[in-house]
Amino acid sequence: MPNKATVSGVLVDATLSPIAQGKIIATLSGSDVFDDGMRIVTQKVEATTNARGEWSMQLIVNGDGHNAATSWTLEGYSEFVTKVFEVKSLFIASALPVNLGDLEKTSAQNLKAARDGGSCRLLAVTDYADYAALAENQRRDSDIILVGAA
Repeated sequence: MPNKATVSGVLVDATLSPIAQGKIIATLSGSDVFDDGMRIVTQKVEATTNARGEWSMQLIVNGDGHNAATSWTLEGYSEFVTKVFEVKSLFIASALPVNLGDLEKTSAQNLKAARDGGSCRLLAVTDYADYAALAENQRRDSDIILVGAA
């Protein structure tokens, strides 16, 4: 069973007003190499925003394999089904909770780290204990932990 991380955010319009009853759609696609061989991975997850435009969803951590080529695409739609945003090539490196803004900032480095194998991942946490509580297969010797930035 793959690990999952809670990804959250706030959907706002151009005037920075929250969008209630909007829709967030996350799509995972790609391939990865696991202990038992290569797998094609796909998943689609949806969430609806609350009255304050807030949303949250559990997404598969695509940093679990050895040579990840997977990434998430997130799209946000207003209550009138008008696309508000689209973010591509998001890479979730661990099961730590993350907001969309932090995920966007670290995705490129973490996707490169997964592909290169020897590169380090950049993980932002509020407290080192959060990172230490991850399962052993979620931590790597080469991880760079940024404490207090989340």
